[in-house]
Order: sequence, then structure tokens, then C-alpha cells
Amino acid sequence: MMTKLMDAIMSNNVASVQKLIEKGADVNQLDAQNPPLIMAAYHGYTEIVTLLLQAGADTRAVDPNMKATALHAAAFAGRTEAAKQLIAYGISLDQQGPYNGYTALHDAIWQNHVDLAAVMIAAGADLSVRSQEGKTPLEMAKMMRHEEIAELLERQMTLTVSGE
Repeated sequence: MMTKLMDAIMSNNVASVQKLIEKGADVNQLDAQNPPLIMAAYHGYTEIVTLLLQAGADTRAVDPNMKATALHAAAFAGRTEAAKQLIAYGISLDQQGPYNGYTALHDAIWQNHVDLAAVMIAAGADLSVRSQEGKTPLEMAKMMRHEEIAELLERQMTLTVSGE
């Protein structure tokens, strides 16, 4: 059964979410096993993501099944604006999923979300983190033939090495 807060989130009803938060709704309460922030980020409901973050939603929360953070969800679904908000609120860029070792950057690469990958690279995502298959983000981008993301990664690595 859906909580009133989750029902409002899934309907992208910003006004209802605001009212429920004002009335003391628990922004971290799991509903059907999903934290509200993860669902809002996955669907790209940026205004709701902001409301939840301002109300103290836990950026470390993970979904019980895949153990993905809200940033993983936004990255997988290609929700660039939601990802920007989460990053601005200090969500971990480099948290790895326990099943595949993917960071949110790996997820963005897997789905070929170029703009989202660029945001995470610019925000300082660790480009040396390896998935459980041993792939860095660059190796994954090359393996999947996502040339535009591979170029972004190579450019960032060159800047980092040269100290620019």
C-alpha cells in the first residue's frame, strides 16, 4: 500500500508533497520498499527532489533490492537535473552498488547518458573506480562503444594528469 507521500510523489503532485511535508510526513519512510527520494529522482521529478532534500531526505538511503542510491536511480534513468540537485546536496558520487560495483557514473555510461556523465565527471567523480568486472568508467565506455562519453573521460583524465 502506498503512503500518501509516495502517492503524491508518483503523481508528480508538487503541492501535495509540500503540504504533506509541512504536516510532518516522514520523507525517509520506505513505501513498497522504495525510499521517496529514490523514486522522485528516478522519475526526474526535480521540484519534488528539491522538496525532499530540503526536508532532510537521506541521500545515503538505498533501495532494498538493488541497493542503489538516488543518484544511481537518476543516472540509470537519465535524469540530469535530478542528479545535479543530488550532487549539490552532497550525495556520494562514488558509492558502488554491491551486486555489480557500479557507481552512478557507470550507470550513466551503461545507458549512454552523455550529459549526465558529463555532470558527474565535472563534479569530480572518481574515474579510477572499478566495477566488479574490473572496468573503470573509461574501459566500460570503450567496451560499450560509447565514444562521446569515452572522449569526455579521456579529456578529464588528461586535464587531471597535466594539473589543469
